Amino acid sequence: MFRLFKRKQKLQFSPENRLLLTELEKFRIRYRGQGPRDDMAVDAVVQEVSRGLRTDGRYASDLIAKGGWSVPDAAHMIISEYASSEIMTGQFHLYRGVLNDRGKAYLKLFKVCSTKLMASGRLPENDAIEGVREFEDEIAKLG
Repeated sequence: MFRLFKRKQKLQFSPENRLLLTELEKFRIRYRGQGPRDDMAVDAVVQEVSRGLRTDGRYASDLIAKGGWSVPDAAHMIISEYASSEIMTGQFHLYRGVLNDRGKAYLKLFKVCSTKLMASGRLPENDAIEGVREFEDEIAKLG
């Protein structure tokens, strides 16, 4: 009558989305242990990315199934994109061109993911090096 005790249906995730969420958690576990700031950064990034994937699962299926990305490469790309976008907001700068500890942890996370994409062959070495260099130049201008 009032449906007070009706069970809520669980969200249905695509196989690609489940694989990507699992890969993000694996990355988080493997990355931890590098220091408290790095641990907090990877926890925050993976939590926010996972939350975004839970609300919009089409991104994972588009990237993996239609785009031909491997699950680890997709996870590394999403983490690096999120970390770079957070740094570019300017909220992690002490003053112009200088990141605080949290910003440095996010930058390290960005570099690690870029290196993993380069190692897998998804990102050419020259493009990866140039991309990191350009990103650091943008950080120097921001703040």
